[in-house]
Amino acid sequence: MDNIDSQDYWLNETIALLALSLMKGVGYWTIRNLIIKGLSLKQVLKTNTSEEFTEYLRQAGCKNASQLSEIWQNSIREIWQQAVQLYRDLKNQGIKIIHYGQQQFPEQLKEIDEAPQWLFVQGNISLLYQQGIAIVGTRHPSEDGKFLAKYIGSCLAYWKEAVTVSGLAYGIDQTIHQESIRFNVPTIAFIGTGILLNYPANSEKLRQQILEKGGTIVSEYLPLESYSAENFVRRNRLQAGLAQVVIPIEWKPKSGTAHTVSFAKKANRQLICLKLPDWSNSEHPELSVAQKIGAKIFTIPGQEDELIKTVQKLIGKKQSSLQTHEPMENDISSSTSQPDYHQLTLWE
Repeated sequence: MDNIDSQDYWLNETIALLALSLMKGVGYWTIRNLIIKGLSLKQVLKTNTSEEFTEYLRQAGCKNASQLSEIWQNSIREIWQQAVQLYRDLKNQGIKIIHYGQQQFPEQLKEIDEAPQWLFVQGNISLLYQQGIAIVGTRHPSEDGKFLAKYIGSCLAYWKEAVTVSGLAYGIDQTIHQESIRFNVPTIAFIGTGILLNYPANSEKLRQQILEKGGTIVSEYLPLESYSAENFVRRNRLQAGLAQVVIPIEWKPKSGTAHTVSFAKKANRQLICLKLPDWSNSEHPELSVAQKIGAKIFTIPGQEDELIKTVQKLIGKKQSSLQTHEPMENDISSSTSQPDYHQLTLWE
């Protein structure tokens, strides 16, 4: 495809994605499965008969496929126009959508198991192409955990060539975002809900601060999709995947952070763990897990210099292989020709 055709194609796929998300009964997994099967979402919506549309949904595992036939037949034009309006609303909020098949999709996330097929990105999209340090941990840190989070936050002053990656959750995650802002290090928050929802409660102020300081909010879920335990677990693979280094702080072998650790190991990311001088493996079983999987463990205080130098080397290794940000193909503001929204119809 040449540049114009490519822009038109991905813009229409974006509208189709949003249109499907607006159809009650069509969820994340159905849309993802359609894409995995190699189908164009617009062509699915543009099919000739409701029976064909229903069959596409059945093949994608949609349990409500037969019930959606009437909606498709009677309302698809209206839903498409609603999706165009939603696209405009997202754009007005600085939210872009990038697809796995686009050149702009981060290579780091293409490498992981079950790679996302799209991302909703609010804020500075260029951060997705820089070296990253994922720092995550418990929602209920002890005083030791708070100390280590603050400590690793202060180390960011030495790692300013990298961005931080975390999950906006209470506890360690929010501390890392706050410390990133304090030390003028751009930070990325992967959230476990749709991009239009604010979760956890009362995180709106921090989210706005992240954006104002040049950071980024990212979600692979549908714009208004609510939270679930599964969503948060799957979100963790993106945190680990985008980073070169993953630093879990105060975690249990069976926890959300443990999932991030597991994803990091599978993605061949370097794991670094911290401990205080009086921590024992019996009291902190995560240290035993870290040793078994080859994580580097540093005692703080005592091994500050080794920690700082180790991370500096790790984040420098992949600098040459990371992408350079280019204009978004489906970001109409980057094009010299502005698409006519009224021409974005199923029947053009």
